[in-house]
Amino acid sequence: MILRGKNMSEEIHKPWLDYYPEGVPKSIDYEVISLGEMFEKTVNEFPDSQAIVFEGWRCTYRELKELVDKFAVGLANLGVEKGDVVAIDLPNIPQFIIAYYATVKLGAIVNPIIPLHKFVEIAYQVNDSNSKVLIILDALYEGYLMGKDLSKMEPVEHIILTGIAEFLPSIKGFLGKLLGKVPHMKEKLWPEKDGDINVHKFQEMIEKSNPADLPDVEINPKEDIGTLIYTGGTTGVPKGVKLSHFNLLANAQQGTEWLYNQVPKTRESRGKGGSGCLIPFGHVFGLSTGMNLAVSAGYKLILYPSPPEKRSDVLKLLMKENGVYIPAVPTLYNQINQDPDSENYKGKLNSLVACLSGGSSLPPEVKRKFEDLTGALIIEGYGASETAPIVTAGPFHRYKIGSPGVPVSDTLIKIMDVEEGSKMLPICPHKNCDECDPEESEKYIGELCVHGPQVMLGYLNKPKATERALRKDSKGRIWYYTSDISCIDAEGYLHIKDRKRDMIKYKGHGVFPAEVENLIYQNPAVNEVGVIGAPHPDGVGETIKAFISIKPEYKDKISEEEMLEWCKENISPYKYPRQIQFIEELPKTLVGKIKRRELREE
Repeated sequence: MILRGKNMSEEIHKPWLDYYPEGVPKSIDYEVISLGEMFEKTVNEFPDSQAIVFEGWRCTYRELKELVDKFAVGLANLGVEKGDVVAIDLPNIPQFIIAYYATVKLGAIVNPIIPLHKFVEIAYQVNDSNSKVLIILDALYEGYLMGKDLSKMEPVEHIILTGIAEFLPSIKGFLGKLLGKVPHMKEKLWPEKDGDINVHKFQEMIEKSNPADLPDVEINPKEDIGTLIYTGGTTGVPKGVKLSHFNLLANAQQGTEWLYNQVPKTRESRGKGGSGCLIPFGHVFGLSTGMNLAVSAGYKLILYPSPPEKRSDVLKLLMKENGVYIPAVPTLYNQINQDPDSENYKGKLNSLVACLSGGSSLPPEVKRKFEDLTGALIIEGYGASETAPIVTAGPFHRYKIGSPGVPVSDTLIKIMDVEEGSKMLPICPHKNCDECDPEESEKYIGELCVHGPQVMLGYLNKPKATERALRKDSKGRIWYYTSDISCIDAEGYLHIKDRKRDMIKYKGHGVFPAEVENLIYQNPAVNEVGVIGAPHPDGVGETIKAFISIKPEYKDKISEEEMLEWCKENISPYKYPRQIQFIEELPKTLVGKIKRRELREE
């Protein structure tokens, strides 16, 4: 059920259209097709182009289609039908791509699981989603499921095991296992049953299937769920986000139009260029901007099961494989910058032209150094699981510091009051946030709301949460209430202040951690920083605390007291940190976001 908002103004001002990137369509004529049909379209257009490169193993789109169709038949032979849910607990390896497109071809629903999840988390997700099948890496099965009471995963009827080495060149896979560099479970441990659950081998399912037996399934792209993405659960238990086939495909098309029309080489490289897949496909950022966008463009997917230990190796592989585009998080761009060997690729990485940064705010210094290093342009974007995920993106040639850009095609944004979400706030008359004094800015800052073809269908089995998140105005437009505190400037650029839950109340002022973090990043000694609201020493209210990791070359050359003095001199009196703590490394999620909750617990 979707609530109709009260007294919601219908007139949406769109100042961004006056500054829209040249060539990018303000509205797109979308193809209303299924994810499986999108995959088939790319196969037909680029059958002999490379589709995947993984540690030396390669396949063309024609060969990938055969693997996908065979695995789809294998799933159908297990009883998987339209509407069934298939959970995939795999890193970025060929099996994830094969399983994903095989599942959606059957009209079944993919339920990606973050590969770091342990038994209790896996059990919660498969139970909540009613997953019939679980596809899992053998090393994860051995580490997290073996010996557990799998009857607690009530809906699961089949487990499908696979190993990383299955799609490695044979000698590389053999030596990798022998030397312990490839995580795996000994073959003799692979069971045929685990309790009442049947266990199958990924490769055997492919080998025993005939692609001619693939069932013909009718899919309604706008109404049928293609993927069930689980939110991180930072505001309670994780929720299943229902993304239709069309939500995901519309967002992929919004993304490609943004790339093609501003960086022509990204269009010219269709069927030839590569996309670096560094963000886990289990996360909507990696799934959508890494996998689906790349497949729709006919790019070769350059797979990283995890970022290489030596971060400069990211550039090495992109150079070798003609990598044109990568989506990544600011921490990864920063780590590449900090690897001294990255300088070896300066002036040599001619293929890479476009990068997308998301997950958290991109520090300007990180952007500047990476662009100088590679010659590529990075834009910052904003999105959410509920929006498949892209909402806004920075114009490649009109970057604005501190902003994740303007709405992508066919997307509307507005700012509503935080208390009830019934009053639309005005757009700020200034072009930059630093032109606003704190008291003036408060009347422009509220909750960001989004309308567009990428907005989810709702939360699975959570009608109250869906009512809170999705609201319909009198024009019939459905708005997603993001819980992100934001404002829109005079040119239509979005400025994310912070999540509702992270805002710090310091002596009556609302202080946004992300803003303070960006200011602290301007100190050349800072490698990473996380800002939180900590209990005030006098026991009343909150104070502002910053956890900082220092660059190696500055170790023992700057103290916490000196950093505090720098903050006092460079940050407004009401928002500079009152407490500084140096730590070796900040806790981060799988996609590189700083875990502020863990910092608060510490």
